[in-house]
Amino acid sequence: MKKRIADLSPEEQEKARAYNRAQKAMSRAKQKATRYVPTASEAFDGYAANHPDRIKELDVYVKDFAAKVSKELGRELGSIEEEFVIDRVARCVLGLKQGWVEEVMEPFGEIVSGKYFADVSGDMVESANRHGLKQSSTFAATYRELLEMLDKRYGHERTEDAAIIRAELAGTYALPPLPEPKPEPKPEPPKIQDPPLPSVTEILYEGRIKTLELLQSQTLPPEARRYLDGTL
Repeated sequence: MKKRIADLSPEEQEKARAYNRAQKAMSRAKQKATRYVPTASEAFDGYAANHPDRIKELDVYVKDFAAKVSKELGRELGSIEEEFVIDRVARCVLGLKQGWVEEVMEPFGEIVSGKYFADVSGDMVESANRHGLKQSSTFAATYRELLEMLDKRYGHERTEDAAIIRAELAGTYALPPLPEPKPEPKPEPPKIQDPPLPSVTEILYEGRIKTLELLQSQTLPPEARRYLDGTL
C-alpha cells in the first residue's frame, strides 16, 4: 500500500516532493513541445533533414509521374509552369494520402510534403488547363483525385481557391484571359543640339573676312590693302 506523504519521514517527504516536481516539469515540457507550431520557413527548411525517407519516396514518385504524363502527351514538359503543376499534383496527392501534413504559422496554414500550401491551388488549376495537361489520362485521374481531397479538406473555406476547385470539379471552371501585353514605349525624338559656339580665333577670322568683303568696292592705299590681306 502506497504511503501518504504525511506518513513519511521528513527526508522521504522531501524526496517525494522533488520527484513530483520533476515529473510535473517533464509533463509541462512535453505538452509545450506537442503544442509547438513551427513557422512556414522552419517547416520548409527542416523537412529534408527531418524526413529523408519521405523526400526519397516523393522524388521517385514525382519522376515516375512526370515520365508517364510526358509519354501520354507525346512531348517533353518544357515550361516551368508545367513542371510546377506536375510536381505539385504528385507531391500533394502522395502527401495527403500518407498524412504528411504539418500545421504552420507565419503564414498560418498546412504544408503538405514539406513543400506546398495545399489549400492555395488556384494557380495550379489555371496552369493545368492552360497547358492542356488533362489530355494525359494519368494526369487527369491523379489531378481529379487531388481536387477531391482538397475539396473535402478545405471546401468549407470561403476563399477564391476553394471556389476555383469546386468549379473545376463541377466542370464550370473558365480560364481567365491572359493579361494584355504592355505597349512598347515610343522612341523619343532625337534631341536637336545647339551648334557649338565659335572660338575667338574663328570670330576674329570671320570679322576680318566680312571687313574685306565690305571694303572690296572701296579704293584703299596699297599699304592698307596689304594690312587687311595679312601680308604686311
